[in-house]
Amino acid sequence: MGQIYLQRFAYREGVSKSELDQAWAEAFKTFAQSGNWGGVEKGVTHQQTYGTGWGGYVLIDVEDPEAFGRYQAHHNRTYGHAVHVTWEPLFDMDRTAEAAIRDLR
Repeated sequence: MGQIYLQRFAYREGVSKSELDQAWAEAFKTFAQSGNWGGVEKGVTHQQTYGTGWGGYVLIDVEDPEAFGRYQAHHNRTYGHAVHVTWEPLFDMDRTAEAAIRDLR
């Protein structure tokens, strides 16, 4: 397992429904071809997508930094006009805090 990232996407203000529909059509095509929203064949593994009323979240596992760069560039080129996308590396906070919590018992 590589580094887990939480990808956040938020629909941009002022984007028309037809622009969002077009962006989603491209996203579905990309996912069907590569198994992830960024169109890379390997090095980034999609774990799960969660939707909200304003956009959503994606969990990805990044094994290859160069593939992750291509994944990010695809988002900026293909969906950047319709959504604002950010990526945050995650760590296991339960495991990190385990000793401190155990010591407080």
